[in-house]
Amino acid sequence: MGAKGYYKLSVLDSFGKEKEEKSVPYVCNVVTFAGAYDALVADSAAIFDGYYAAIGTGTTEITRSNSSLNAEDPGRTGYDLAYRGGNEVDNLDGTSTITLSRSFSFSLGEKVGTFSEVGVYSSSSGDVFIAGQLIKDEFGSPTTITILSDEQLAITYVIEWTVPNEAQLVGSGTVTDAASNIYNYEVYAQPYFSEYGVGASTDISRYNRYEGDEVGFFGADGVTSLYDSGDVGSGYLNLTTHDGSGVVTFDTGEISLSPTQGSFSGLVYLSFYGKTSNNAERGGVVNTTTNIGFDSEYSRYSLLIKFLDPITKTSSQSFRIRASHTITV
Repeated sequence: MGAKGYYKLSVLDSFGKEKEEKSVPYVCNVVTFAGAYDALVADSAAIFDGYYAAIGTGTTEITRSNSSLNAEDPGRTGYDLAYRGGNEVDNLDGTSTITLSRSFSFSLGEKVGTFSEVGVYSSSSGDVFIAGQLIKDEFGSPTTITILSDEQLAITYVIEWTVPNEAQLVGSGTVTDAASNIYNYEVYAQPYFSEYGVGASTDISRYNRYEGDEVGFFGADGVTSLYDSGDVGSGYLNLTTHDGSGVVTFDTGEISLSPTQGSFSGLVYLSFYGKTSNNAERGGVVNTTTNIGFDSEYSRYSLLIKFLDPITKTSSQSFRIRASHTITV
């Protein structure tokens, strides 16, 4: 999942008129590893959360590993939100680009001095450094901006997120049971949004480290529930880690059913990280052509396993499975 961004700085006089000779046109900035993880995975719709802008006096190039501006000047702007509606474009390659623009401003005379860097955070103090960069001129060279006591700084921040809007085949293989029966399977990563139709209003993400304590067990029609998993684990099923360099791993942990925990036959689809107890929210109604859970805010799972050879579990057999997948941000 990709991210890139831009910022623009506008210096206004005491009447609110822009001083074009002091303003900075759109310049590329860096979305940090921690910022991308926080925005894309930390919550169900974190890319749309309110951000806060800050400026500083640091002179070192911002990289994806930065956790803050190099020398932040105390005091941040108020927050600004963003929305999915009207900001999503289908790239026609299985992905969408969400272009989110936020506007910030310091009050008149709030910031006085010479500044050299700008960025946005996820809160008014502390928390996650989402993106930032040195202030640069039209040639891409570091420069500074000087703000007087009768002037005001306005900041426009744009971040573009590229996320999947289709299922993607990300793995395949075989498993063998105790009786030497061989089962072929495929693994499908799901679209980013629960409602994956481009332009949908729901901004809930399937890739959420907080979602999930259910597994959906479905037959070949993608509708018939074969087993009521209930809460299959203590705490959240979706065990998510970030290595700090952009690699995010989702892990189900081991799911184990004893011989007495029911039987089923014709198991074709397993959906992981479903949110609550009814079949719809577990990811029932799989589109068997596209291998995607139904287009609804209640489809919360990000991983689907399809068994090309249907599995049967009898009341004298146990069933264990563990699945994981990784994304880069």
